[in-house]
Amino acid sequence: MRNSLGMLLQFAALTFLPVLIIFQLNWGFRLLYMPLLTLVGIVVFWIGHALRDKA
Repeated sequence: MRNSLGMLLQFAALTFLPVLIIFQLNWGFRLLYMPLLTLVGIVVFWIGHALRDKA
């Protein structure tokens, strides 16, 4: 169960970050959101890695 949840979190982070870049290039948003959302993606990926590492 942890392995599957970790894989899902890592997949979501690796899907979200390129979509974030495409969204920023096409429509743009405030400057503060890009580094904040990138850090959120990194944290989600790290949590997924920690869950998979324990399994």
